Amino acid sequence: MLGLFLAIVAFGQGLVILSGGIDLSVPAAIALGAFFTGFFANEGLPTLLAVILGLLISSLVGLINGIIVCSTNFPPFIVTLAVGTIGAALLLGVSQGQPGQNSPPELVALFNGELNILGAAPSLIMLIAVLMLGYLIQSRTTFGRSVYAIGNSMKAARIAGIRVRLSTFLVYWVAGIAYGLAGVLLLGYGSGSDLNIGNSWLLPSIAVVVVGGSSISGGTGNYSGTVAAALLITLLSIDISAAGFPEGVKQILYGAIVLLALLLSKIGGGRR
Repeated sequence: MLGLFLAIVAFGQGLVILSGGIDLSVPAAIALGAFFTGFFANEGLPTLLAVILGLLISSLVGLINGIIVCSTNFPPFIVTLAVGTIGAALLLGVSQGQPGQNSPPELVALFNGELNILGAAPSLIMLIAVLMLGYLIQSRTTFGRSVYAIGNSMKAARIAGIRVRLSTFLVYWVAGIAYGLAGVLLLGYGSGSDLNIGNSWLLPSIAVVVVGGSSISGGTGNYSGTVAAALLITLLSIDISAAGFPEGVKQILYGAIVLLALLLSKIGGGRR
């Protein structure tokens, strides 16, 4: 299951990295999606409507990121860090510091074995659907090809007639929706949420994108590789936990992967 969640988060992060940016607002968007879905469901709204509202709220993080990044020359990592920090602070204020929300039964049923689709677990169906949708968006749409072009050279993309600002805005907005979806699913998987539910997903989302073959500087990569890396790193994470190592060992691993990717990108850039 954790591989599914990581693959969804990495889809959003992968789009941002592919475009030449990096998104540090992941934890806030995940937490907002999880918290408000649970909040609206606990207030008596139908689960589907609660999920939609939760996704809309989490997508605001990506929407604001996109507006600022595509209309200014500010570095994406600064913008997304600031927006994510503001989002987390607003969530803390709205929740009044309460630990989180209970998950609606319909979401819990996706993961506790009560439901199956044609004999298959819903989580497997979702993984296949995410893989197919991510692949189609990145590789088979005009939007996906535009993201590759922007990541390779923004100036060349403009000369080619690509609407760089619109495509950049959509990258961050779609990423925010992906993070929110992961938050909603984490809410169901854990039967509840807490305000820190997204904190442990930032470094892994970057690590699996670069392990999956994407350049940290943008322009190259594919979602199939990202999904494979998400499953591989999830298995490695499980093995680390099973061996009795503390959580910090995983974070060290993720950080080392990101640093190595930066080093390789720097070396490759120097040779060009």
